[in-house]
Amino acid sequence: MPDNDTADTGADDGRGEGGVVRGDVLGTPDLVALDGVVPKGGEQPVHERIGGVSLGRPLAYALRNPARRRTTTDADHEFLVCFPFDLEELPDGRRYEQVTLTVHLADGMHALSLDPAPGTVAADGTEISVFGLGRQRLRWTFRAPGRGGGLRPDGRWAQTVVRMPVSSADVSGRVSLSTTTVQPVLGGALRRRAAETPYDTPFRIRAAEAWPAATPLTHQGAFPGAWALATYGDDVPEPEAARQPDDERLPPGLRRLCLAVDIEKYSARDNADMVRLQRVLLRTLRAACEQVGVAWERCGRQAQGDGYLLVLEPDVDETRVVPGLLDGLTASLAATNERAARVNSLGGQGSSGLGLDSVRMRASLHQGIVHEADSGYAGSAVVALFRVLDSDPVRRVLAESPDTDLVAAFSDTLYQDLVDTGYEGLSAAGFEKVEIEIAAKNFTGVAWVRAMRSAAEG
Repeated sequence: MPDNDTADTGADDGRGEGGVVRGDVLGTPDLVALDGVVPKGGEQPVHERIGGVSLGRPLAYALRNPARRRTTTDADHEFLVCFPFDLEELPDGRRYEQVTLTVHLADGMHALSLDPAPGTVAADGTEISVFGLGRQRLRWTFRAPGRGGGLRPDGRWAQTVVRMPVSSADVSGRVSLSTTTVQPVLGGALRRRAAETPYDTPFRIRAAEAWPAATPLTHQGAFPGAWALATYGDDVPEPEAARQPDDERLPPGLRRLCLAVDIEKYSARDNADMVRLQRVLLRTLRAACEQVGVAWERCGRQAQGDGYLLVLEPDVDETRVVPGLLDGLTASLAATNERAARVNSLGGQGSSGLGLDSVRMRASLHQGIVHEADSGYAGSAVVALFRVLDSDPVRRVLAESPDTDLVAAFSDTLYQDLVDTGYEGLSAAGFEKVEIEIAAKNFTGVAWVRAMRSAAEG
């Protein structure tokens, strides 16, 4: 299988060569049949297209594991890397009987753990075999239960903890996929056909841009990446041996505009839907930033699993950036849900087998002094931002607005600065003033909440 090392894997939304798509999708290669027809005259076999695959851009999390660090040389560091992928729906009663995802890690890297683990049987009966622990070449094979059974095509994933030299700037390698499909024919027989992607799709993740993990790696079997995501909440003390001498100097405190978002009913989804929603979340935020000209790589970023924190660089033009971000979030969510509605209307199914649910979010905006601390962003502005985001009044507005995909909450000070003064794109129409009181957190405040509409809707 030839490599496709020249394929572009940039982070914008254009389409590159060889089926590679920039953005949150790594590539969209075809699956071509291995039983090609050999023409007369000795020409090359003609391979039929069986289907296709959408390879999600791998998600990487920098692991913090003090216990392991004590037994590892300073020349190594570790990342959890998750590989999501969706298979194309098959027509004419055909089904995927077996799917194999193969990952070739770059030189100097090897797998410390694999998930799903060898011998795993999923809740739907899918049998999973795994190869490659301690190696560069990793392989996960998913087999449908029973004779002629079929695999759900969407929401699949595999992940590994990768150890690599600290001198390496990238987590990189290549991904390929092969399948066996079955189709019922007369007499109850099944026609099987093997197919594969015609080239390897390269991936590269800058180590410096990996999401930070808030807690050490403690267990296997959790849903993809969740136990490695940086979370917001009370600090969990590290083991005594891992603590560093206190540095009395306070990190610089800069006035920053902060945006936090959270997905509605995330915890009620199954594992595969959580993978899909994390991808939608990241794509939505990046699209909003791109629309308003905010440089993604210059923002402070902190993943929350079902949410995300963006800390924008100092001195942004809030009068332009705030309405632009909200319009970008609204438009991107609308596009996502329109695609889901089209899939559902054509009889497609989500991982639950009941169709793709729409994605709805809450957003909170605030400004204030923020410190970049050892394990995330600190400051009363960040605390207030999340108190508002998670408050009952904001949740209520979203629940009572079934025709909107996004509800935005402004802190009182940001509302007075931007909306009360009548800046373009920030009309006061539709805002509701709410009192927020969280006795358990000793927090009271005022927010202004609005169900958002896209610019096209007004």
